[in-house]
Amino acid sequence: MRDDSTFPDALPVLAVGHHRDPRDGGCLMEWASLLAGEPWSDHPACTHPLLAHLARSVNDRVSDASRGALMHLLPMLTVARSDDRSWSLEIAAVTVRHGLRRAGAQDARELAVALLTLDRLLAPTDGRTPAELRTTTADALATVPTAAAWAEDFTRAMGPPRHVRGLTRGIVDAAFTSVSASSDADDALVVMLTDAVLTCQDLASVDRSRSAAPERFDRAARGTSSAPSMAGAQG
Repeated sequence: MRDDSTFPDALPVLAVGHHRDPRDGGCLMEWASLLAGEPWSDHPACTHPLLAHLARSVNDRVSDASRGALMHLLPMLTVARSDDRSWSLEIAAVTVRHGLRRAGAQDARELAVALLTLDRLLAPTDGRTPAELRTTTADALATVPTAAAWAEDFTRAMGPPRHVRGLTRGIVDAAFTSVSASSDADDALVVMLTDAVLTCQDLASVDRSRSAAPERFDRAARGTSSAPSMAGAQG
């Protein structure tokens, strides 16, 4: 049970870095742990690890003036957790789409490769073939046609990734770096994190629907029913 004596007297203020006690201030994830009734920590169990990593990165990078705009995400971060492997892929895909909007030529190539790789890894979740791109992926790549063409050739030559472990965190960090370097970094980072949190909220809704009617979703995945497609889980 939550100990209310740990709460500060005033409304919480977001601060950079790790804090030993809430009365000394707290980062976005530390306040999320407190709101969720967990022990004070910037790695709360209530939030998906990759989303929490992104949240800590954004919290520490934006200016003091912009950090307060993250407060509205707190309630959603306390219930943004799943063991579904696709969550990490979805979170990474969100950040790459934002990164591509601000990437230079070299970064755009790397991010385009990342997005194509993520899209193909997510194909089974959507019921697509790896050759079919999501609309969100195609639209993002259309903004960087030269990089996209290079990435298509590169990924075709390389084949599927051999090591997926750690892949998504590296992709998130690369996208974060591109967005951080933009002239409107504060606003862009807040929007990127908000998009990632809302994507996880949508994914959680799909997970709940699947749990409520697992047989219907299993039939849909096998193509033996006219039940709605799981493509709605796209980020």
